[in-house]
Formats: sequence, C-alpha cells, structure tokens
Amino acid sequence: MKTFVLLTMVLVLTSSMSAQEILRGVVVTKEPDTPETPVVGASVYWLGTSRGTSTDTAGAFSLAIVPESNTLIVRHAAYRPDTIKVTGSRRITVYLTQLAREIEGVQVVGQQSATVIDYLSAESVQRMTQKELGKAACCNLSESFETNPSVDVSFTDAITGTRQIEMLGLSGIYTQTTLENLPYIRGLTANVGLTFIPGSWMKAINVSKGIGSVANGYESITGQIDVDLRKPNDEDEKRFYVNLYGNADQRFEGNFNFRQSLDERWASMTLLHASSQQRPVDRDADRFLDMPIFTTLNAVQRWSYSGEDGWEGQLVAQFVKEDRRGGTNDLTETLSPSSFRFGTKSEYLRLSGKLGHLFEDRPYQSYGVQWSLGRYRNSGTYGLRSYEGLQETAYLNFLYQSIFGSTLHSFRTGASILVDRFDERFQRTPYERTERVPGAFFEYTYAPVDEWSLVAGIRADYHNAFGTMLAPRLHIRYSPTEDWVLRGVAGRGYRTANIFAENAAVFASSRSMTIDAVNSFGYGLDQEVAWNVGVNVTHYFLVDYREATINLSVYRTFFENQTIADLDSYPREVRFASVANGSYANSAQIELNMQPVERLETRIAYRFLDVRQRLGGTWMQRPLNAQHRALVNIAFATEREEEEGPVMTYDLTVQWFGPKRIPATQSNPEGLRAPSASPSFATLNVQVTRSLFAGLELYVGGENLFDFRQEHPILDAGHPTSPYFDASLVWGPLGGRMIYAGLRWGM
Repeated sequence: MKTFVLLTMVLVLTSSMSAQEILRGVVVTKEPDTPETPVVGASVYWLGTSRGTSTDTAGAFSLAIVPESNTLIVRHAAYRPDTIKVTGSRRITVYLTQLAREIEGVQVVGQQSATVIDYLSAESVQRMTQKELGKAACCNLSESFETNPSVDVSFTDAITGTRQIEMLGLSGIYTQTTLENLPYIRGLTANVGLTFIPGSWMKAINVSKGIGSVANGYESITGQIDVDLRKPNDEDEKRFYVNLYGNADQRFEGNFNFRQSLDERWASMTLLHASSQQRPVDRDADRFLDMPIFTTLNAVQRWSYSGEDGWEGQLVAQFVKEDRRGGTNDLTETLSPSSFRFGTKSEYLRLSGKLGHLFEDRPYQSYGVQWSLGRYRNSGTYGLRSYEGLQETAYLNFLYQSIFGSTLHSFRTGASILVDRFDERFQRTPYERTERVPGAFFEYTYAPVDEWSLVAGIRADYHNAFGTMLAPRLHIRYSPTEDWVLRGVAGRGYRTANIFAENAAVFASSRSMTIDAVNSFGYGLDQEVAWNVGVNVTHYFLVDYREATINLSVYRTFFENQTIADLDSYPREVRFASVANGSYANSAQIELNMQPVERLETRIAYRFLDVRQRLGGTWMQRPLNAQHRALVNIAFATEREEEEGPVMTYDLTVQWFGPKRIPATQSNPEGLRAPSASPSFATLNVQVTRSLFAGLELYVGGENLFDFRQEHPILDAGHPTSPYFDASLVWGPLGGRMIYAGLRWGM
C-alpha cells in the first residue's frame, strides 16, 4: 500500500509537470566574418519572476512558459543583455553582442568553507573537504567524523579496538558506504572496513542523510557516505605527498602518495600506508590492554584514462593485510585460567573499474559501466571462541542517462547484478550462503528552475532467497527564496544482516548466542526492510558580509522487519531474531555554521534521538545510544603576512553526550552488575597546525584532553571464563587523554 501511494504521487506530479508548455531556444553570438558561436552559461529568465535557467555547452536552453510574463531577459557578463518579447513562437534564437570594453584581469580572493552544503542538490548532501579533514589527525575513515554532528563514532567493546559509526540513531550498517559511488564497506567488512581508507588518501567525504539514489543500489536506508579519493588526472593534486603520525602510546603511521602523468591520456597514482602499535597500554590496571597491538599494510594502485573522443575510465587495485592482538596483558606468557587472548588476521583484495562515454555534441547524454571484485578473509580468536569468515563479491552496474526533449526532463536508467558468497565458521559451526541479486532501476529528474526540482526513482531487484525487492524513492527540493532551501525525502531500502561481523563485540563476553531461525537460508533470519522519510531546511544568510548557514533536519526510519540483537532479556545470552514492525528511529538536528569574525569559523550543533525497539512486547530505548548530543567546533587561522609565509591554524572541538541506557544486568550477582544508565560526559579535542614553506605542515594535538574514561568497562575482568564476563557494554572513551604529532608535506 505504501509503495502504491508513493508511485501514485510520482505519476501525478510527473504528468502535471509534463503538461507545461516549454520555450526552447539557443543563445549565440556572431561577429563579422565569423560563424555563429554558442554562448555558454548565459542566464535566461522571465522578467518580474524568479523562474529561469542557463544555457548549456551548445548555447541551448529550455524554460517553462509562465502566465505572469512574456518578456524574456538574457544576460551574460561578457555580452550586452537582451530583452525579447515572446508571443506565439515556442522556438527562438537570441543573438548577443560582445562588450567592447574588455577587462584585462580580475583577481578573486575567497575562503572555502571546510564543509560545503550542496545548494542545488535535491538530496541533503554535505561535502567534507580536505580543510575539514585536516582539523584532526584523521588517520582513517573511522576517525574522520570528530567534527561532524551528523555521524557518531564509538568503540564497540573494550578489547578489540573496533570503531563503529552511527547515523540518524542507527548503526552504520544501515548507511551505505561507497568508494567513488562503488559498493565498499558492506557484509563482513561492515566494522573493520572503516580502517581500510587512510585519511591522507581522501580528497573529500560526501555525507548524505536520508534514503539514497536508486542508481547506487537497494541497501541505503539512513544515508550514504561516499569517499572521494585523490585522483591521478587531477592537475591540482600534488605529485608527491607524505603524511607521518605518532602518538604517546607509540602508535606510528606513514602514508605516501605519488602521482604521475604517463601521457596525454593516461595518469597513475600510488597510495601506500603502514601503521603499527607494539606498546601494550593498560591505564586502568584491569589487566586488559586498552587497545590491541597491531600492524597494518595497505596499498592502492590506480590508473585513469581521459580521451578526446569522449571516453573516460579508471582502474583501481587495493590490498590490505592486518594483524591485531589484545586481551589480557600477558601476551608473552603461558595461558592461565585468568587469561583472555584476542587475535585476528585479515586480508582484503579488491579490483574495480569504470568506463564511460560522454557525447561531445550532447553533453546531457552518456553511458557507462562500473564493476568491482572483492575478497575478504578474517580469522580470529576471542578467548575460548573462534571465528573464521570469507566473503567473495562481484558487482556490475550499467548506467545510461539522457533527456526527454529538453534538459528540464532528464533521466538515469540501468541494470546491475550483485553476487556475494559467504563462508563463516563460528565455534566450528558452518554458516554458508550465496546471494545473487540482479536488478534494474529508473530515475527521473525534473528541474525547470533553480527554485525547485524533483528526483523520483524506482528500483526492482530479485534476491535468490527472498524474492522481489521493490524500492521506490523520492527527493524533492524547493527554494522559495535564494536564502531558503527545503528538501523532502521518502523511500524504502533492504539489506541482509551479517550477525557475527556486525555484532563481533559480543564475542568479547561469555554470552551464549541463540538464533531464532524462521527459514533455512543463511542464519535462518528474514531480510531487513525499512522506510526512511525526512525533511531538511537550510537558511543561508550573511554575518558582516560573510556566509553563514543554519540547518534543521528531521528524519524517521521505521522497519517493516529488522534483525535485533537482544541483550536485555537475559544478561548471559544474546538472542538474534527477526522482528516485524518492531523498531523505529526518530532524529532531529539543528546546526549553525558561521564566521563571527574574519578567519574564525564556528559550528554549533544539537541532535535529539528517539530510537526504540520492541522486546518481549515492550518498547525499549536502544541500548548504548545517547538521546542527546551537542557539538561545538571552532577553527581560527592567522593571516598570511606574505605569499609564502607561515600560517597558524587552531582547531578546537567539544562534544557532549547525554546518558545512554545500558543493557540490563540486574540478575547478575551483586558486584557484577553494570549501572542501568551511563552518566553524561564531554570530550575536548585540540589541534594546532603550522603551515610552512614548500607545502610543509607540522601539527600537534590532543584528544580527550579532559581525560574522561569509562570506569570498569569489563564486568568480572578477573575471571574471563566466568559466565558473567562481559566487555561489550561500552558507552564512553576507553583510552583517556592522547597527545599526538605529525607532519604533512606535498609538492
């Protein structure tokens, strides 16, 4: 019924808009003894209205005819403006005359915001630039959101050192994480994959809240995080770049980027990363390492092709190898009854590519193919438990985009196939499955003017075990004035739960695991299905001629079916079950970005979450999830006294988290119980960066300078084999104050 209503709305809106009369034309210039030349980027609008458009690379435009005006204004900075009375004709040619007075040169000096909100996009998209990523050490993707109020980052447990992200109050597994719009972190890499992208490799991160585009697949539910890597064919990229990092716990990292142009069409880039920490640290003296010791090697080789005939392509290869060890601090001694050893070995190999063709005489039309192959293997021990996992993935996506008559009506369509093979062993019990999902999609965009636009899409996939999956999605943008933008989104998403990889924190406990199977496929659980609806309002204004924005967003995610890990019913067990209509998440956030004085950027944000799941017929707040969060980020840069002179940049971030509900442990013996809720707490991060000559930057910083730590994060830490041992009830920082330093150098 929901699908039918949404499709009906799309058809009604589409049919009503298609009925409008359209004026089509071309804007050209003609000098004596020269052929006509198209005028690109000319503004075309109706006099007395805000309805308008601009010319494309062929000088062409399409504009809906409005009843309130028949006078067309055509403007371009290099030409004399023209005014045309439009009567019965629906096709016109406009000739502009070039200005006689030429400007020799203009120097425009501006300051780019660290995070940019896409003004014209129908989706709510924030682009975190390199300036934003440079506000912290940003060692990898999991550590890149400390200054972003929309994404939460926390540790999953007190032993493995694994970080997880959350968006709109739900785990990052419901946020589609892509690498340049290709599937990347999913399946068995849902948590560990966040460390597979070092910070120095990233050019930007695009964070979209709400359901994503049908062109990117069916798995997006709460949003999309798309990572944009540094590109070989980007002439603005430095040919040589080095980033070195070290902290007080003797964690060291080194990153090396090298770009070269092979010829006029081909370019390559090599990205290398190595990191290690071998010093065992146990600040709270509970005999367990605060963080595991580890070694990581990571390499990417990419090539890009750009031909004059409209063909473009790229090829990317990545290999990651990681070894982690942790648990009790007796790693070099013989095992004893009080020992708990943790260790994992991971290997990841990925190949991907893109090939596309853009028509020079029809810039609105193109087609392309995307593909990727991946193989991830993980083997680990968690005390007396063992786990092995293997995932092999193949993905192919074909896309075609064009227009219906004019650029007012554009579309994307295509077909894809996704194949995953999973082979897992938990305590030697096999869990195997193969998922084959062919699908097709169609997405229509109506963008008559800058005032508003609509993107309506539908996707149909067929899962070999769960059958047909229908995913309608709708994005609407409306700008009543230049200072206000309103966006709405609604749609459905699907995903298959990977209960071991997504809940590996439970391995760091003595909880038994029970699965309430309802079928014979995989773990025996149903597929997860959810709807996401939301509204986003952005107001643009000036503070003493400096740009500022205030952003308000409200989203609701509700599940037709969700796989829930029940940690409350019995403290010595985790029960996995498919629950119909048993979970929802409401999220409200307000964010203010402004420069009160020159070179001082501030961000203030507050977010409220209401996330509930039904357990035993009772709606309960989702555990380990803060209902309230506030963030303040301040960045100040000194003025450069000369063109190549030094600049000091100061960055400060304060985060405050409200109380979090902790799963019930009241049936445990006294002294082995966790509190019912955590206290509220705040963290303070500071970084100072000095930019020197020849692209050299030195930085020093501190994380969690208040030195706030969760006390006694492990229940019954002295008896890891007891039934009450549990290291998964983590709600706050574990490592305490951390001081670090590093350098960045590119040329």
